[in-house]
Amino acid sequence: MNSVKRVSGLLGLAAFALPALACNPVTRSNEEVYQPPPSLALVAIVDPSQGRLPAQLRQLQDVIKSGATPNEAIVVMLLEPSFGATYVVQKGDSLSSIAAAHGLTLAALEAANPQLGPLSGRNWKLIYSGEHVLLPNGATPGALLIASKAPTGPPPPNLVRIPAAPNNPTDYQRAQHEHAVASATSTNQSRIAAWNDAVNQALQPWQAQVVAQLDGVSAANTVARQPDASMLAASLLAAQITLQGLKGRRVLLVLGGGDAAPSSLPAKSLDGVELVIANLNDAGATARWESAATTTGAVSVTALDAALTQLKLAQVVDHQT
Repeated sequence: MNSVKRVSGLLGLAAFALPALACNPVTRSNEEVYQPPPSLALVAIVDPSQGRLPAQLRQLQDVIKSGATPNEAIVVMLLEPSFGATYVVQKGDSLSSIAAAHGLTLAALEAANPQLGPLSGRNWKLIYSGEHVLLPNGATPGALLIASKAPTGPPPPNLVRIPAAPNNPTDYQRAQHEHAVASATSTNQSRIAAWNDAVNQALQPWQAQVVAQLDGVSAANTVARQPDASMLAASLLAAQITLQGLKGRRVLLVLGGGDAAPSSLPAKSLDGVELVIANLNDAGATARWESAATTTGAVSVTALDAALTQLKLAQVVDHQT
């Protein structure tokens, strides 16, 4: 299992060296703590109609197996015609008061909004004015298949700063500096690689757990209607609300229903989000998605047909090369 793809991308940019890994490494004056790439926050939408679900969940399993990041969050939801209404948090609100005001149990409200709890490293009791809360209507009690968070993993290593180049150096000073840079860079790479290996070991059990959960879902006999534009819009809204509360590199993965591409999406609704649409069969869907996402603030829009989904899905989601 190659579980360190997502945490090794900045290797060439590292300008540091570090002491041996420890539970609480001491930072020296010539050191800084390595800043790894942000953790992945992935919300995936899958289509339960016409027997499509098992294949899409296997694709998602391949993504999980290909790599993981410390504190990674993953949410998997079904395409559904309705997830309920949206409520904007007001000053003085709590989840308990919101639930009571709308005739919901606190447990049901929390289940519909995993982004407001431990999945994003938060306490359920802390919500903020302006946040969006999904008010479930009870029509789709099993729509949220998985909400899981990866372990923190080992602490990032300490890395030594590259020495500054001397002014007007002699040949000897220049050679000394080049040697110091090469030595530090080599040490950086080996120490970051060691940290990546430690991350790999720490996160493998979580990856296996999520894969097993997806196995259980794909064995279920789920029946649903053929997705249409309104169903996709409702599912996208629920996914957007979830992503807004998650931290890290946020990715919205539409594994099913993408051929019903929307004609438009709300402005700024995908601000800072990478949008990936997979398993497209309609040749015109790519252009429709790109047009619809123009004003959403999405970081990127990647559309994959069925063949490219098999070849490149994990690479796109994981930023692998």
